[in-house]
Amino acid sequence: MADLLLAYTLPTFVYVLFILSHSLFASVGFKKSLFDLSPRLKPFYRLLYNLLSVIIIIIWLLTLPEDQHLYRITGVLFYLMIFIQLTAGFFFIKALFTNSGSVLLGLSQILNYLRHGKLPRFLDEPEAGKLNRKGLYKYMRHPTYTFAAFFLIASPLMTINLLYLIFMILLYFGIGTVFEERNLIHRFGDEYRKYQNEVPRFIPDIFDIFRDKISDKSV
Repeated sequence: MADLLLAYTLPTFVYVLFILSHSLFASVGFKKSLFDLSPRLKPFYRLLYNLLSVIIIIIWLLTLPEDQHLYRITGVLFYLMIFIQLTAGFFFIKALFTNSGSVLLGLSQILNYLRHGKLPRFLDEPEAGKLNRKGLYKYMRHPTYTFAAFFLIASPLMTINLLYLIFMILLYFGIGTVFEERNLIHRFGDEYRKYQNEVPRFIPDIFDIFRDKISDKSV
């Protein structure tokens, strides 16, 4: 057991570095200070920030120790798990692009700058915009995290490394959304506080979904 914990010391250190850097670079205060020094960085910041995150994640994965199998699901349950993963993947992509995936990736900012010379008007985003409460965001505040978690957990092949990844990623989802929502409160104020009170963070209220579906059919 001690050897196993020691084997994951370096990966955990790298992952903590990812969490700290990701939280810092996403913070409103850090962005304001940086953009005061260099406003021309605004269009490229989101893409650079995402690329740095990807690089650290790749380093994290490369530091993982030699893997060991825990279990493999076969038969009918295998196809059920694959179906769950495909469904979760579909809704993950749907949620991502409902919330303007090109802006989240930083592509829109760069294209607007290169084509029209426009700098983002709200920190590293084109506009402050409106709070998105449409689609999946009507039922949960962070659907991309929810469906990413379902995708990982539903893997029909489980290994020690994958179990470790799931634990660390879920831990980040819990911690990261606290800081993310602080930024959203700064952006939308009482409107977001009301949203927090009305909509669950990760797991939707099934009864709310059914009520909406029934009301839609009755209209």
